[in-house]
Amino acid sequence: MHPAVRDDRIWFQSNPAAVIRFRGAVAGEFQAIADHGVEAPVFRPSFCRSETPTRWVAVVDLMRLVDNGGVATGEPTARLRLKVPALRTPDRRRRAEQELKKAVAAELLASLEADSGTIAA
Repeated sequence: MHPAVRDDRIWFQSNPAAVIRFRGAVAGEFQAIADHGVEAPVFRPSFCRSETPTRWVAVVDLMRLVDNGGVATGEPTARLRLKVPALRTPDRRRRAEQELKKAVAAELLASLEADSGTIAA
């Protein structure tokens, strides 16, 4: 397990109401994805320019997002890591968090709708 993943796990255990963590990127944390020839996912909030480097990471706890933060400590979870531009102020992090929550929720709903069409009645 990459140290960044371990640190995120500890951070979320210490912050049970948090849904998203913003932090600086750690060298090599997206290497497993790169080894498969795939680019790491990127999220740029609407208030960031398209050329802004993505040197930070947003870690989204999907179970907390879906359950609105009500998942008990120790329960199974899934986390999504995305490259993001640096969000140094609390206001920028808050605004980015709102946009990211909406974007991830919309993607999850679209995925569920697509999957529901393949289930036989």
